[in-house]
Amino acid sequence: MMLCITTFCVHAQNTITGTVKDVAGEPIIGANILVKGTTNNGTITDIDGNFSLGVPVGGVLEVSFIGYVKQEVSVGGNKYINIVLIEDATTLDDVVVIGYGTTKKSDLTASVASVKGDVIAASASTSITDALQGKVPGMDIQASRYEGDDRGIRIRGSRSLNASNTPLVIVDGVPASLDVVNMNEVASIEVLKDASSAAIYGSRGANGVIIITTKRGKTGKTTVSYDAFYGISKPHFMDMMQGEKFVQMRRDSYKIANNLWGQEVSDEKIFSNEELQMIRDGEYYDWQDLVFRDGATQKHNLSVSSGNEKTKFSLSFAYEKDKGYNQNSEAKKFYFTSTIDHKLTSWLDLGATMRLRKRNSSGFATYGQALFYGTPLSKPYDENGDLIMYPNPQESSVSILADYVDGQYANDTENTSVNMVFSANVHPLRNLSLHSNFGYTYSDTKKGFFYGSESFQANGGLNRSGKSGQNSYTMTWNNTLTYDNTFNEHHITLDAITEIQNYQYDEMSAEGRNLDVEQLLYHNLGTNTENQKIGSGYSNWALASFMGRVRYDYQGKYLANISVRSDGSSRLAKGNQWATFFSGGLAWRISEEPFMKNIGWISNLKLRYAYGTVGNQAIDPYSTLAGLGSYGYQFGEGGKGLYAYRPDKLVNKNLGWEITHTNNIGLDFGLFNNRISGYIEFYDTRTKDLLMQRSIPLTTGFSRIWQNIGKTQNKGIELSLNGILVDTKDIQWDMNLNMSVNENKIISLTNDQDDISNKWFIGKPINVIYDYEKAGIWQTNEAEEAAKYGCKPGDVKIRDLKQDGQITADDKKILGSTDPKYIVSLGSSFKWKNLDFSFNLSSRWDYVFYDDAYGWHVILTGTRWVPDVNYWTPDNPSNDYPRADATWADHRELCGYMKGDYIKMQDMTLGYDFHSLLKRYIPVSKARFYVQLRNAFYLYRAAKEDVIPESPSIELTVPKSINFGVNLTF
Repeated sequence: MMLCITTFCVHAQNTITGTVKDVAGEPIIGANILVKGTTNNGTITDIDGNFSLGVPVGGVLEVSFIGYVKQEVSVGGNKYINIVLIEDATTLDDVVVIGYGTTKKSDLTASVASVKGDVIAASASTSITDALQGKVPGMDIQASRYEGDDRGIRIRGSRSLNASNTPLVIVDGVPASLDVVNMNEVASIEVLKDASSAAIYGSRGANGVIIITTKRGKTGKTTVSYDAFYGISKPHFMDMMQGEKFVQMRRDSYKIANNLWGQEVSDEKIFSNEELQMIRDGEYYDWQDLVFRDGATQKHNLSVSSGNEKTKFSLSFAYEKDKGYNQNSEAKKFYFTSTIDHKLTSWLDLGATMRLRKRNSSGFATYGQALFYGTPLSKPYDENGDLIMYPNPQESSVSILADYVDGQYANDTENTSVNMVFSANVHPLRNLSLHSNFGYTYSDTKKGFFYGSESFQANGGLNRSGKSGQNSYTMTWNNTLTYDNTFNEHHITLDAITEIQNYQYDEMSAEGRNLDVEQLLYHNLGTNTENQKIGSGYSNWALASFMGRVRYDYQGKYLANISVRSDGSSRLAKGNQWATFFSGGLAWRISEEPFMKNIGWISNLKLRYAYGTVGNQAIDPYSTLAGLGSYGYQFGEGGKGLYAYRPDKLVNKNLGWEITHTNNIGLDFGLFNNRISGYIEFYDTRTKDLLMQRSIPLTTGFSRIWQNIGKTQNKGIELSLNGILVDTKDIQWDMNLNMSVNENKIISLTNDQDDISNKWFIGKPINVIYDYEKAGIWQTNEAEEAAKYGCKPGDVKIRDLKQDGQITADDKKILGSTDPKYIVSLGSSFKWKNLDFSFNLSSRWDYVFYDDAYGWHVILTGTRWVPDVNYWTPDNPSNDYPRADATWADHRELCGYMKGDYIKMQDMTLGYDFHSLLKRYIPVSKARFYVQLRNAFYLYRAAKEDVIPESPSIELTVPKSINFGVNLTF
């Protein structure tokens, strides 16, 4: 009987062979093929897409691969089957890029956030940094005056005190900066937030990793896209004290300063004859209107992509022009990008990317505090229309407008950068592949400036001119050997990775004063006759790395990930240059368990835990080497100053790595067929052996030394919630909410003592404001009490925390952290047929900041322009600002501290796609026109109404703008 059963089983099996390809006929390597209803009868395709499998008569094959629609194929009586898989956009969204590879989102064990390229492009911004605002839980982005600047990005708080807190940016597999990428090229951005995900980058991943994957050519017909927008923006104007109010403040100041309050004082004693006439005529000037203008931005992007079975390519051209807020400021950018992917043989694929970026800019970004030199009574031009060089007799400053005179001012920068990435994918054996990536980035910057003798910058002195040049290159080569196989219900992926990186920077500058011929600007520095200076600099560092990673899953339910990386850095001292970092993660897809199958409203439920270590060595490359510096010395009484050399720093031969440990636990969920989805995470990050410049006694001959001292901690919660509210043929409506809570603190410092000079306090946040606490303004009825503190009515009242009758440094306190504890963003998009509308709200909570315009610059003497503040007089007992007085009021800077809480409408977009009307005349698949408001308004802000919490400085601005754009695809 056993023989009969065995014979029946043998005859019931047929060996089926076949191929799996995509719609373009390309073989799909590693596609999973499983006999339906079984868990151990399956295989995967080889490098040519071929497979062979024993299948019962009448059996059904389940064929799947990441990024494609899963198919079921009935075998029937066929011996050979040709299977074609179709790309699935929904499935593609589940593929995320991780360090040196990709994986399905469902297989993640670590904390990785993903933002798709269409979300970035929809922001109608020229900065990827701006486009990421509010899109990633745990990522805080502050405004920067430097384009493409990633230094204002923090992922899960600040960790280091002296070393860099900037995340690593990876573009197409190699390190780069955010500004090398044209926003329209972005296919996706992944943010690795915990040490488990970032540990594969070792020493560079301590502050998180931002991975940018750009678009490439696809198989099929040629696609041409044109995207453009034109935007008009308004500079942010402060609420300054205008005409009559300024005149009254100057009167009040004169009376208080001369003890004449309550008496009649003639204006002739206070104002000049010309000012008196201006007051009678009501002739006042707003210097913000004189200095600034409306800005304008335009961007045009043209891209072409195509491909066949062998070769795919894409080309992209972009042009941007930004007219700045100052009369003499402008910037132009040009991008060119080309990509090509070629299948040379069945086992070798080659790829190449080249990016060229050129940027020319001129003029100042802002004039900052110089705005305060002109007052409403400062006449800019005389009766002949000529510029008045010294418009404010109270200040010995040349008019800001002098820089707008032809030939008096130049400040030009030209930057050219080239980024090249070459890749090779080798498939020598079944289940084995080798990916090699070589990247090279070169940047060349040239700067030239000229300040004429009659310019604001020279302020009536000698003209000044200079030129400088900087160039740098970064070279990276990494190789990843991957073994990927499925054994019954076990799936394992092994990676062995090597990487080397080298960076070099070189610069030279020259400048001088008293150029003989000012018309030459900065083009003939040899004719400068005074203060000639020449400078140069050089920097070079290297990094070598070896890595290994194991990814495993059983039945798609139980997941594990382990990685180890060893880094060697030339920046650190010999004997401490190498360090090893490791990480591990576990995940359980609870929703795949049999006991969950009857709970229909739970579509996805995954619990994950990860732990990892990463390092930080982002300090000056020569911090562990001795150096010489030149210093001036005076020999003998009345002797001539001479220069000599001496050691300029104390060397620490034991300087090593700053190490970060992270624990992360998360829960991913999907409800009601994933109509509601998201995740919640809890993390605890601890950094030890901080790279710190410790203060040492000056008797050593030095002031500081680099050492590994101290510990910090960041812990918090992140929530991401996405909801599909309506999804019908004509109407789609979705919403998303991102929220993060982060608390950081210093755990230990040198000798377990606070470092007051650096404002570092054990048990407190890393970045704090430490100062006296303003308790109001001393009032007239408090004159006796005020005198005990050396004050008088109208002075700023400082809280006497020690209650010892005097104000000393011991009365200072921590006023708050400059890093927000809570970051919340809310977005929604609505589409009805061809009409679409979207908005994004952003908010930051529980932090403080300092606005210097309302602090140091509130000089209530009448000699400078000031914000319109409620200042103190005997008849106006204000508690907001000190008295109007012709002397500098002590501690007026305390008035500049403000709470930063706000809710802002970041952007609102209304669009309509006309392609259905146009396709009868031209072959267009998309013709969308839109209008967008950016930084439209605040729903709430704790600070003053004219203060921008994201840029609490007169040096920065976050403008309101309206953009008109078009997206065309042919």
